[in-house]
Amino acid sequence: ISAFAGHSWLISPDKLFEIDLISKDDLKLIDRSKFNNSYVNFREIKRNKKQLLEKAYLNFKNNNSQASEILNDFFQREKYWIDDYTLFMTIKEKHKNSTWSDWPVPLRRHEQTALQTIRELEKDRIEYANEFKIKIIGDIPMYIDYDSVDVWSNSHIFQLYHNDTMKSTVLAGFPPDDISDTGQNWNMPIYDWNNEDVRKDLFDWWIKRLRRTLSTVDLLRFDHFRGLESHYVIPVDIDTQELNFSQAHWVKTPGYELLTAITETFGSDIPVIVEDLGNITSEVVELRDRFHLFGVKILQMGFYNDSENIYSPHNYIPNSVAYTGTHDYPTILQWWIEKASEKEKHQFIEYIRRPIDGHKELIDGLKLEKHVDKYICWYFIQVLLQSASNGTIIQMQDLLNIPTRMNKPGTASDVEHNGPQNWSWRFEWSQLTSDTRIRLKKLTQMYGRDLKYGKSIPSEDMAMKNDSRYDLQ
Repeated sequence: ISAFAGHSWLISPDKLFEIDLISKDDLKLIDRSKFNNSYVNFREIKRNKKQLLEKAYLNFKNNNSQASEILNDFFQREKYWIDDYTLFMTIKEKHKNSTWSDWPVPLRRHEQTALQTIRELEKDRIEYANEFKIKIIGDIPMYIDYDSVDVWSNSHIFQLYHNDTMKSTVLAGFPPDDISDTGQNWNMPIYDWNNEDVRKDLFDWWIKRLRRTLSTVDLLRFDHFRGLESHYVIPVDIDTQELNFSQAHWVKTPGYELLTAITETFGSDIPVIVEDLGNITSEVVELRDRFHLFGVKILQMGFYNDSENIYSPHNYIPNSVAYTGTHDYPTILQWWIEKASEKEKHQFIEYIRRPIDGHKELIDGLKLEKHVDKYICWYFIQVLLQSASNGTIIQMQDLLNIPTRMNKPGTASDVEHNGPQNWSWRFEWSQLTSDTRIRLKKLTQMYGRDLKYGKSIPSEDMAMKNDSRYDLQ
């Protein structure tokens, strides 16, 4: 819905209670029997949060002093995006949640006279919107959903038919790769990157977006960094709205110019990790390294090829962050059981084989293979932590040795569906046993991951030693 606003479903009822916007009796209205400990029930969250937020709004409107001070300060500080956001959400509800391009033409085209009419008619509803050294890494997607306040209120910076339809002329996607054999249609509009008339507004929007996101997290993972060098375009027919996959192609992106504008605003030490996976060319690598950005290494991808595979852990470089896998990949256990080829399994087992008994013999192959099957996630975690990457990220599912995947690209989810689906997995604290915590702590200390700069690298080799972006302690 918005690149700037958080989702209302993520507002904590406990925090609302702490600032006296809801009562203990209000909290009791949550029907906890409808929730499942293993996955998120989006339908029930939608129903319960709407009820609680309406009560919180009424209490806030009645001049709760503690909340008023906190939220009024927030409104003033974030006014540059809140006005459009509240208007968008109000109009969207008024028009039965329809896509903004289906609204009456004056509202669709963001005409100020029509918007002012809405402001006056809905004034009451629009008036108010909404020590352990742990750092949060946030995610910033490359693209924005078409049915969002950002595309509606900034339509001139996107490639749309600028007539009464306001539909997309092209859509973002990706050609066939390891994740999808048929390629991907992300069904999202593409920025008008190469239109000199809107480039200043487009870059300003990106800078505001980064500033807003960095106010809520410590580091950013920039999704689909490859799209800053070139972006994949799927043409859309103006009359039929059909996609022309046969004409899909890569188009050069002014990524160098955008990153230059970003570093001029935030400085050269902007805390960004770039997701540089999939169809990576020398131009993408050059753009990443030109701005000294940390790339991503996926350990799952390290055992399907020869020793020169850039995802094999012995080829990792310090200016990278290594993952066991990401949300778009199978968990380690699922990969090992369902996806890994016999060649990959054999190569991994050979990779971790260690001399024993005074280096006179190797662990018996069959015995080791059975041991790996049982402890595959811990073997992966150990290999990851001992790599040269200055940062490592372990998915919770991999730490818990479970097969539940977070997301499968190209598959749809439905918030009205009551059951497991994309982005619905959740863990219980009881799953995080003392044995797991002790084992992770031991490996973390063994490989120097508890040190200030992540690993014990000699100072003369540590170009990032004074780089505060990656101080993950």
